[in-house]
Amino acid sequence: MREAYLKLEDADCQAGGGGYQWNMNWKHTRGELDQVLEACRILELSPQEARDAMIASIFSDAVKNRGNFIVHNVHGAQAAAQVLSYFFDPDNPEEIKIVERIVLAVKQHQIAPPEFMARTVAVLLCRKFDLEPFDRLIARGNTIEQAKNKLNRRVISIYSKIRLPYQKEHLSDDLLTIKFTEEEREMLSAIEIEDWYVPHPDVRDSVIAHALIAGDHSINYNNPDGFAKIALIRGPSTEAYFEDPTIYDSLESAMASFSDSYKILLPEVRTLALNGIRRTHLAVTRVLRIMTELFANITVGPRDNKTEINGEEMVRQAMDRAKMKNPDIFERDAGYSSEEGHRILEKAVEKVGQILADWQEEYGAIPFCEREPSQSEPGPGRLPFWNTPLRYPLRDQKGELLISSLTELEQRQFAFALRIREIAVELLRAEQWFFC
Repeated sequence: MREAYLKLEDADCQAGGGGYQWNMNWKHTRGELDQVLEACRILELSPQEARDAMIASIFSDAVKNRGNFIVHNVHGAQAAAQVLSYFFDPDNPEEIKIVERIVLAVKQHQIAPPEFMARTVAVLLCRKFDLEPFDRLIARGNTIEQAKNKLNRRVISIYSKIRLPYQKEHLSDDLLTIKFTEEEREMLSAIEIEDWYVPHPDVRDSVIAHALIAGDHSINYNNPDGFAKIALIRGPSTEAYFEDPTIYDSLESAMASFSDSYKILLPEVRTLALNGIRRTHLAVTRVLRIMTELFANITVGPRDNKTEINGEEMVRQAMDRAKMKNPDIFERDAGYSSEEGHRILEKAVEKVGQILADWQEEYGAIPFCEREPSQSEPGPGRLPFWNTPLRYPLRDQKGELLISSLTELEQRQFAFALRIREIAVELLRAEQWFFC
């Protein structure tokens, strides 16, 4: 894992490229392993159980992309079963049991965050069956009209079961899966869900999955790298249910998922889940302040005498202004870093600078909206996905984006929104090496 991570660090991944999210999955796994090992120590797992939890962690996001988000746990479990078959003796019942335990843990990690996962499944079902938007559906409650619509009732029932996964009345007799009705199973099969796996605390072997879930929670919500991962899978050119108005909404979703995921953690590992929250929130604040200075300093029109963006220098100037205006969140004694950390930061500055320079070369000016008379903040007009909502293109029946449904300016703003996200991701990942 360490060698694979170092190779990824040296690889150049273009914005929006096919491998960009793939690389992020493995960078996330690299950080998760460390936290899973710590969770194993806290939970006092045996060496064999710790080994199984670590292996499950490696496969948990191994087959994850934008098209299989809701079932990537099943695909990861299939990969685990395939790979482990080369290392374990299929004629040895004890070794087969080990493989089964690892495969089950990979399937079970999908439980968190429960409210988010339940809502995502419900939204997908509403869209698949052409029902009204889920938020409107759930807001009605138990009305007579609602009771008449069988599909609506099934969606709400499925949502209610997934969001409260430990309630035994919702579970199978062995407490390993949610007990859906036949009608609910038929509905779920339309979005490729066959079962919803649960690591119930009363089942001893579920401790493997809980070590994995605790590690995943920690790296997702207690570390800047986790916020980078969440920002990357949301916003433009992602699934329709991840179409956030701004990058702020993407980052706030991570904060909301923290409390959602925290509810299902075992009591013993909740201290691990709380470690690093303040540090992470400071890191996110620093990144947003730097980006504020960066975008506020880019002018358009007659005041802009620049013929070419010196991207790297602009980033350094933005960082200096952010430090000068917000010394409390950039104070040196707040933490430390290593020589490697400074190298990573320099690499991030270069990448962000190159993003801006490449944009200028390909598209020209940054696609700000026209400045409104009511705008009080300094700088040019508002920038979609940064400080005003992004206009998303319509989708066809297959869910593909119809870019032509946007105006020419909106198309450029949509394209630059990808760069806004990439800038945030690079700066957040650099923060992982500071203020530890």
